[in-house]
Amino acid sequence: MSTPQPPGVPNPPPTPAAPSLTPPVPEPDAKPESKEDRPSTWQPLLYLKIGLLLLTIAYSIAFVVENSKEINIHFVFATAKVRLIWEILLLLAIGVVGGILLSQLYRHRRRVQLAKKAGKSRDTGSHVGDRDKAVGKSR
Repeated sequence: MSTPQPPGVPNPPPTPAAPSLTPPVPEPDAKPESKEDRPSTWQPLLYLKIGLLLLTIAYSIAFVVENSKEINIHFVFATAKVRLIWEILLLLAIGVVGGILLSQLYRHRRRVQLAKKAGKSRDTGSHVGDRDKAVGKSR
């Protein structure tokens, strides 16, 4: 406990408490560190993902090397001599773009159908506002 000091006199620094001879008592919510709390050095899922990534990269390289033969592509108005891998990649790109466009078309049609369905239910259903209007007309 500190004694009051006159104004302008600084308070003395607090004295440190005497060290306790009893061991600290853990808080009731604190749990001892278990094996599950410590980070593991063996992470099988991480190593599986890295392995699959490396396998995919190796397969892609082998795919390009195997399809490096030159071929003639006959367009409607012209002919080109290109490597087979470029034709495969061109067709893949056309397929991806076509799939995206078709999904957007489906999404647009689905929105129109839902909007029509929502409009019909609004027009055919009896609403509280409609009933109030009818009651108001009969008064």
